[in-house]
Amino acid sequence: MGRTVYTAQKGHVPGAEGERLPKPAQPSATARRLTLITFGFKYGQPNANYYFDVSFLKNPARENRWGLFARVDDEMRRYLLDEPDCRAFLDAAVPLLRTLVRLDDDCRVGIGCSSGRHRSWIVGEELGRRLQSPDCRVRLIHREKEYL
Repeated sequence: MGRTVYTAQKGHVPGAEGERLPKPAQPSATARRLTLITFGFKYGQPNANYYFDVSFLKNPARENRWGLFARVDDEMRRYLLDEPDCRAFLDAAVPLLRTLVRLDDDCRVGIGCSSGRHRSWIVGEELGRRLQSPDCRVRLIHREKEYL
């Protein structure tokens, strides 16, 4: 069966592994698997079935209060997740990902930005938080964590 790659283009919003994700109380016997892989495009794309480029979001590393190698913290999360474009993207991506998880028994989604340290990391965590359920086991992999 062939795979289709969907990429959210820059400026367009389409309709630490296991980190910060709540564990479902009782996973169902038929729970689907979703792997979210955050990454930096400058290091190459990971092996995934589907991709989102979140480089269109404001880069926290360009703000004076954080640097290029700043670790993600709660203030940085609020900064990005409160951005209207980020909220719109998440609100559109969650139903799409729920559909893909229902249709694809091994759904692997790459979430990329320039370096994979801030935007993709935060969006990956939030998607995982929203999608984790007894019917969906989410695994979150931050590929570029060694660069922090």
